Amino acid sequence: MIAVFALEVKWTRSHTPNDKKVEEALKLGHVIEAKRVHFWDDGVTPDERSTSWYHATYTYNVSGDQYQYKYLERVYPPMVIKLYYLNNPRKAFRSAKRRSGISQILFLMLPIVVGVGVAYLLGGV
Repeated sequence: MIAVFALEVKWTRSHTPNDKKVEEALKLGHVIEAKRVHFWDDGVTPDERSTSWYHATYTYNVSGDQYQYKYLERVYPPMVIKLYYLNNPRKAFRSAKRRSGISQILFLMLPIVVGVGVAYLLGGV
């Protein structure tokens, strides 16, 4: 089980998801910086800060027009963020190199399943 977990960690570190939309936006030169104008969090007490969601509103200008970007993360919102867009500046996005929830669950369960399978084959279950 430990060996499978170690191989899984090595594989996931070497196979980070590509963000092809970001690469395309970089080729087009559609990179902008947005400035935070307002933010708040869902935490009620200081103890909840680690589990609260931060909301923020960012503004950015493209060709003289002003747009807004809504931020929702568990990470404190920085003052300035880098945004990308393909054709429409109104549909700006951040670089999101995250795995889907399903793949994270599968990667978590794989070592457990292998460990239970080995224990079963050895007659321990």
